[in-house]
Amino acid sequence: MIRHECGYEAPVFCRRCGRPLEYTERRGIYCPYCGRQVTMICPKCGERW
Repeated sequence: MIRHECGYEAPVFCRRCGRPLEYTERRGIYCPYCGRQVTMICPKCGERW
Protein backbone atom coordinates (compact mmCIF):
# COMPACT_ATOMS: atom_id res chain seq x y z
CA MET A 1 0.00 0.00 0.00
CA ILE A 2 1.17 3.48 -0.78
CA ARG A 3 0.05 6.54 1.16
CA HIS A 4 -0.38 10.09 -0.12
CA GLU A 5 0.35 13.13 2.04
CA CYS A 6 -3.39 13.95 2.21
CA GLY A 7 -4.01 10.61 3.96
CA TYR A 8 -5.32 8.59 1.00
CA GLU A 9 -4.00 5.02 1.03
CA ALA A 10 -4.36 2.40 -1.69
CA PRO A 11 -2.79 -0.83 -2.94
CA VAL A 12 -1.28 -0.11 -6.37
CA PHE A 13 0.25 -2.74 -8.64
CA CYS A 14 2.68 -2.50 -11.55
CA ARG A 15 1.11 -2.91 -14.99
CA ARG A 16 4.28 -4.44 -16.39
CA CYS A 17 4.99 -7.19 -13.84
CA GLY A 18 1.92 -7.18 -11.53
CA ARG A 19 3.82 -6.71 -8.27
CA PRO A 20 3.07 -4.01 -5.64
CA LEU A 21 4.53 -0.55 -6.18
CA GLU A 22 6.48 1.38 -3.54
CA TYR A 23 6.73 5.09 -2.77
CA THR A 24 9.69 7.10 -1.54
CA GLU A 25 9.90 10.87 -1.26
CA ARG A 26 12.96 11.00 -3.49
CA ARG A 27 12.00 8.54 -6.27
CA GLY A 28 8.22 8.85 -6.18
CA ILE A 29 6.14 5.81 -7.10
CA TYR A 30 8.15 2.99 -8.65
CA CYS A 31 8.30 -0.78 -9.04
CA PRO A 32 11.30 -2.20 -7.14
CA TYR A 33 11.23 -5.35 -9.30
CA CYS A 34 11.22 -4.07 -12.89
CA GLY A 35 12.20 -0.41 -12.27
CA ARG A 36 9.12 1.19 -13.83
CA GLN A 37 8.47 4.81 -12.72
CA VAL A 38 4.78 5.74 -12.28
CA THR A 39 3.09 9.15 -12.14
CA MET A 40 -0.34 9.19 -10.50
CA ILE A 41 -2.99 11.71 -9.52
CA CYS A 42 -4.45 11.19 -6.04
CA PRO A 43 -8.18 10.37 -6.38
CA LYS A 44 -8.95 12.02 -3.02
CA CYS A 45 -7.35 15.46 -3.42
CA GLY A 46 -6.44 15.64 -7.14
CA GLU A 47 -2.77 16.46 -6.53
CA ARG A 48 0.17 14.70 -8.18
CA TRP A 49 1.55 11.89 -6.02
